[in-house]
This record gives sequence, structure tokens and C-alpha cells, in this order.
Amino acid sequence: MVVTFTRLGRLFAAGLAGLAIAAAPALAQPPAEPTTLAEAWLAVLETEPEPVTWSHSVALRHATAERLPQQRERLVEELATLVISARVAGNAPLAAGLAAWAEALEADDPTMARTPGRFDLPWLGANLRQDPPLARLAHWGRCDVPDWVEVWSLAGVERRPWRPGLDLAALMDGLPSTAARRADHAAVIDPLGQVRRLGIAAWNRETLPLAPGSRVMVQLPGPQGLRGALPFPGTTIESELINERLPAYLATRLPGDECRLQGMGEEG
Repeated sequence: MVVTFTRLGRLFAAGLAGLAIAAAPALAQPPAEPTTLAEAWLAVLETEPEPVTWSHSVALRHATAERLPQQRERLVEELATLVISARVAGNAPLAAGLAAWAEALEADDPTMARTPGRFDLPWLGANLRQDPPLARLAHWGRCDVPDWVEVWSLAGVERRPWRPGLDLAALMDGLPSTAARRADHAAVIDPLGQVRRLGIAAWNRETLPLAPGSRVMVQLPGPQGLRGALPFPGTTIESELINERLPAYLATRLPGDECRLQGMGEEG
């Protein structure tokens, strides 16, 4: 969604003005520094003439940033157990795919992140009570809309070209057979960080349009599917944790590669 400053100014001026303390200075004063994200977005629009694609706007709360390194470390540890188990079972393709997941996480910078949710000016203007103070944000900004969809399949991690009309069913049809062997579900993470779980097997197949910058994680098979793939009984616990926690971590990844982030507020 693209909105110009003129249109936004008419839409939100009254709401933002209602939050300000009325004053009538005798002399003109320089504009006050923004203290909230909505105010900061308005300042950006006043100085930058190009429209903003709000679907890829982001913000990272300090509370989110503090947890991410530990979350990533725990995921790598759980994957290491699953990789060993798959190798012992003689399932080399699954072991290689899960090892690729662990390598991608180890190479990832947890600080280049976003808090899942909406931080675009149109939404903040309609929900001023949810307008976060800049002091509570590690950074904020927006990403250029990318030309890819990222896939975490049982065959590894790759980016597929995005095209208009691309949906989950078409994406899955284009993957190799090892990418979803025995898997019944996939987690779809949209550019706003929303996670949806959909069926991808023949018996429960669902689909959903995919926006550029989305991520799709093929979830590890349930206990019956894992019985022949992983020999250690306890690994079903690790697989369940991966299915729950990896999509949540991917939801904190930036929805593009070229991102303009600014604002380093103090914790508050």
C-alpha cells in the first residue's frame, strides 16, 4: 500500500494534534523532535517525496531484540540433535537439509530483525494508542520490496523468484521431491511477520497467495512420519520445538535485503 504525504496529512493531522499540548508561542519555534513512531514517519514523509510501500515497513522493539540471540542458539542446538539422529538412521538427505537450516541460522545476524506486527503509518494513525515511543525501539524503517520468496524445506534453504500470482501450491509443486517428504504442513510467514500453518500433503492440501519477502518453512513430519527417519525416540520433542520456534524466529527476519533502518532509542 502506497500513500503520499498529502493524503496522510489530512487523515492523521487531527488525531496527532489531539495528542499534543496546545500552546501559542509568541515566536516561531523549530519543530519538535519526534518522540513516537507515527511522528517519525510523518517527518520522513515531509522530507522524502517518494511514496512509501507500507507493506514492508518494520520496527524492532528492545524487548524482542534481547531474546533473539538466545532463541537462535537454542534452535541450532535442537537442529544439531536432529541432524545426528537422521545420520544414524541413514537418512542422508534429511540430515543434509537440517544441517543447512542450522548453517543458515548460524550465519544469520539476530540483530537485523523486526518485531512481528504492523508499524506502518496508516495503521498507527488509526490506532494511536498503539503508537510506540521511539525510546522503546532499537530501530525502525522500511525495506525495498524484494523479488524472492525464501523456502526452508527438508532439502535445505533457498530463495525462489517471486512472480505475480505465486501461491503456496505452485511453490511446493516447483520444489524437489525431497523437499517435503512425509511432511503434512508448512508455516507461511508473510512480510508483516504473521505466521499461518497450512496443509501441503495430498490429503490436506491448502494454498495461499505469497507476497514478495514471504518465507515458507516445511514443518518436520509428525511422530509417524519421523519413525523411519529419526531413530532416537526423544527426537520427536526436538522436532515439535523446531516446528513451533523456527517459524516464530523467521517471523522476526527482515522482509527484504535492502532496508533503510534508523533510530536508536534508549531502552524504556
